[in-house]
Amino acid sequence: MTELNISQASRESDSRDFHSRDITDPVLARIGNTSLLPYPTSPAEGNINVKAEFENPTGSMKDRIAFGMVTLLEKRGVISQGDLLVEASSGNTAGGLALVANRRDYDAVITAPIENSPQKLGYVEALGAELVACPDVSADDERYYRTEAKRIAEERNGVWLDQYTNQLNPEVHSRWTGPELTDQYPDLTHVIAPMGTGGTMSGIAKWVKEYDSSITTIGVDAIESNISTAFDGETDGEHSTDVEGLGKGEKLPTMWFEYIDDVRSVSDADSFRQARRAANEHGILIGGSSGAALFVAHEIATQDPDSEIAVLACDGGEQYFDTLFDDDWLADRGYEF
Repeated sequence: MTELNISQASRESDSRDFHSRDITDPVLARIGNTSLLPYPTSPAEGNINVKAEFENPTGSMKDRIAFGMVTLLEKRGVISQGDLLVEASSGNTAGGLALVANRRDYDAVITAPIENSPQKLGYVEALGAELVACPDVSADDERYYRTEAKRIAEERNGVWLDQYTNQLNPEVHSRWTGPELTDQYPDLTHVIAPMGTGGTMSGIAKWVKEYDSSITTIGVDAIESNISTAFDGETDGEHSTDVEGLGKGEKLPTMWFEYIDDVRSVSDADSFRQARRAANEHGILIGGSSGAALFVAHEIATQDPDSEIAVLACDGGEQYFDTLFDDDWLADRGYEF
C-alpha cells in the first residue's frame, strides 16, 4: 500500500486555487461552479443564499474532494493512471471517486456500510468501480469499513485516500470551494456548513478567514454526535443520528477548528423538517444535513436582519425519497411533522 503521508503541512498550498473552467474533461468539468440560490426570508430577516452543491455530477459536493485529491496527488507524483484507488465511504464520496476513477483511468474499490443509501452506492458499480459492502459494526471490529479499505489497499498494492484523515480533503475546499464562494458572494457575513469529516467547513473556513476575518464561520453537527463536544473541549459521548452525512463519533484530523467560530447542534427532527420545508415550500430539494445547516441559518437570519448568509447544501434530496421524504419511514422512527 502506498502511504500518502499527507501532513498538516498541506495547509500551505502550492497554489491558491483551481477552477472548474480549467478542467478539460467534459464530464469532470461539470464539477464545481455551482449556483448560489436565494432562499426566501421575511423583510425583517437577513438574507440566506444556498450554495447548490447538488448540481455536481453525482449530486454532492464530494465530487470536489474526489477530483481535487486525485488531481493534487497526481501533481505531487504520488499516483498515476492505472493505479488502484481505495476509499472508505459512508455516503457521497463513493460516487464521486467512482466517477473520477472512471474518467481518469484508475481502478477503484469502495468499501461502505451495507446499510448506506442504495441511491448513493448505486453510483459505484454503475460507474465501473468495485463495491465492497461491509457490516455496520463498530470501529474496533476488523470488518469495519475503514479497516477493510486499509486491508484491501495493503493486499492489492493500492492507494488508500482516507478522506477521514487526509489533509487534502479540507485543502481542496480551501483552494476551490472557498474562493468560488467569495467570488459569488463577496459581501457575505456568515458561512454555514454541515460537518461529517469536517473537510468542507474547515477548508472553506480557512479561506474565508484569510479573505475577511470578520466573517463568521459555523459548522453544524447532529445533537447525538461528538463534533460539537470536541469543539467545546468536552469528552466524547454516544454518536447516533438518522441524518446521513452529519456528525461523527470523534474529532478527526480533517477538522480545523482554529478557523471555525462555532459548531451548533441540530436535532434530527429539525434537520428533516427544514429539508422538507425547503422542498415543499420553495422547490429546493436538499438532504437532511443541508436541512440542519439551513435551520441554523434561519436562526441567525432572524436574530440579525443585516446578515448575508451562505449555506452549503451538500447534496440533493432525491437521494432521500425513501427516508426523510417518506412519511412512513419517519413515522417508524417516531418523527411527527
